[in-house]
Amino acid sequence: MTRSKALLVCILSLVLFHFMATGQVTLYGNAPSYNGEELVFYQYSDFISRTEIPVGRGMVNQNGDFSIELRVNDIEYIFSHIGIYQIYLFVEPGRKYQLVLPKNEPKTEIQRLNPYFREVEMHVGIANIGKDDVNVLISSFDTAFNEHFDQIVQDAYAGSQNIAIDSLINTIETRYKKFSHPFFAAYRLYRYGLLSQLSLMQKARSISDSYFLNKPILYNNPSYMELFNLLYDKYFLFFARTDSGQAVFNNISDEKSYTRLKATLAKDEVIGKDSLLELVILKGLHDGFFDDKFSRSALLSILDSLYRQTQIAEHLIIAENIRSKVTRLLPGFVPAPFELYSTSGKLTSLKDFEGKYVYLNFCSISSYTCLQEFSLLKRLYDKHSKYLEIVTISIDNDENELKRFVEQSGYPWTFLYYGNKPDVIKDFDVRVFPTYFLIGPDRKLLMSPAASPKENFEILLFNLLRSRGEI
Repeated sequence: MTRSKALLVCILSLVLFHFMATGQVTLYGNAPSYNGEELVFYQYSDFISRTEIPVGRGMVNQNGDFSIELRVNDIEYIFSHIGIYQIYLFVEPGRKYQLVLPKNEPKTEIQRLNPYFREVEMHVGIANIGKDDVNVLISSFDTAFNEHFDQIVQDAYAGSQNIAIDSLINTIETRYKKFSHPFFAAYRLYRYGLLSQLSLMQKARSISDSYFLNKPILYNNPSYMELFNLLYDKYFLFFARTDSGQAVFNNISDEKSYTRLKATLAKDEVIGKDSLLELVILKGLHDGFFDDKFSRSALLSILDSLYRQTQIAEHLIIAENIRSKVTRLLPGFVPAPFELYSTSGKLTSLKDFEGKYVYLNFCSISSYTCLQEFSLLKRLYDKHSKYLEIVTISIDNDENELKRFVEQSGYPWTFLYYGNKPDVIKDFDVRVFPTYFLIGPDRKLLMSPAASPKENFEILLFNLLRSRGEI
């Protein structure tokens, strides 16, 4: 029996006897450089949609002290966005963690406005844990693992046939096999699977059979889910190219049938006919929304059918998250709600404009393009304010500077400041500034994204209103 198979047997036996526990977790520490800032910790609701949900928050006082309480089920991976960093740790019920935060390094204005800027991931320091804590174990293991990972990836893509994966696994495992922690054991196993997948891509089916078929699904283990997401990436397209899977496109686009799609995919013996098959379908539906190979309405129909039929609580959550993620910006759906303060201090939401069309835009007064288009927005407002509201959400750092700008420019439409809900940028998937949306009187998206004023938005609006019989 190979080392990785022996480890798998160990994990399976431990999982059978490992029960869920719920308990309070306390995060505390002293970080003077964060004086006056709020620290918010998140977890992923699931590792397919990667929906972030806040699990705990707290202010850093004038002395730099903070204390945050949260509740978790079993071991959870949690993280926080602080300046240029995304810090993370693993927390267990009933534990207290004294965090050692990195020195506060806020994002520069360029970094903050760049939607492709990637925060530096950092396993945060913890002052009060022993050498057998899961954070210490995983951090040490990742260091050893990453020493070889980049070279293996390079060798694999260079076509090398002499990558000694088993020898490497044995070498690393010699250092960690004495630790029986089930979460850590699973974490190691699926990291080894990642090595095997990257170095032996032509044997993906064998990887699936070895690591997933008839094995427990570890929804909250990032190592398990990383390998799962890699292995089953765009699985519908892959299986549709096989003799057994030729019906996939017909099942989705023509029949819009979850039952028939499930029956077709069940022909692939390496994913079986149980919960793994359903999870693979969820992954496939998620991926399908982000390419142009399948009808989005067909995918939504199948997703809704899966949601109604599944008996697995985790899959209900994943289905809900996928639906929310893909419909929040689709024409015909209501976008994510928000309440932001206007420059006059009024808390404002889209409900306040119900009954009128809303030309929503995200801008910065430090953006030359935004400043150019404000004059065009002014013309639109003067001509069409009877039925069209213009709402600008400013993502500037200084709210007072925004107020001065609005007062001096005299622009008459609504300016909102994003400061009390910065996630509004993620909710609308804003990647460039300015970005526009047109929202109907019923608060449903009509154009997502919408054309800018200089891209003939006025003509498009006129044609839309005429097609709806409103002019």
